[in-house]
Amino acid sequence: MTKTNKSSYTSNFFGKLKKKLSHSQETKNDIPASVITKQPSISSEAPPNPYYSPELTNILFLSKRGLSRSPLAREVMRKLLHLSDHFGSVRPSARGISDAYEFCPFDKRMVHSARKYGYELKGNARRVNMGDLSSANLIVTLDQESEQYTKTRKYYIRGEVRPIGMFLSAGSLPFIADPFERDDSTDANNNYEQIIQSVEFGCGNLLKSLPSLV
Repeated sequence: MTKTNKSSYTSNFFGKLKKKLSHSQETKNDIPASVITKQPSISSEAPPNPYYSPELTNILFLSKRGLSRSPLAREVMRKLLHLSDHFGSVRPSARGISDAYEFCPFDKRMVHSARKYGYELKGNARRVNMGDLSSANLIVTLDQESEQYTKTRKYYIRGEVRPIGMFLSAGSLPFIADPFERDDSTDANNNYEQIIQSVEFGCGNLLKSLPSLV
């Protein structure tokens, strides 16, 4: 190809490119500005969630280890709430007060016994922190140790504190028995079943009293 032909080819190429770009700009100019600049509106409000209420009430169950009694109470309360008018507005949680059992698996014997009653205990023990205490509208203590724990941390507690004994039948022990502290003569299976029945009774009365507590 001669020099003249190369120059002609280059000129034609850039001429076509310029014409194409010019046509593209003219097409864009024909589009109304409102269409170009309009952006899809994004609502700042989250979509409604039937399982959440802005007036969410937090109930915190506390026990010494957080391995058996408090997770059991949480699951019992969850089941009761599911069948009540409070479903979606109350969130139960479970914690222990001891560092020694942080992230330990739940008590296997309790897991097995609770399953017979229709409760699935899954997860690990979690130690309560100051955030848990301050965000709880109601703290239910299941043993003497957790009751004493709340008394020494009143500064962080904004809600109400109630021992589980308040919701048990008259003449009952003020707290739920510790499954790890029993006589050798006591049958372990019967012991766990009694604990489950006591927690069910207490949580049932707690639910009835809930409007006056929070």
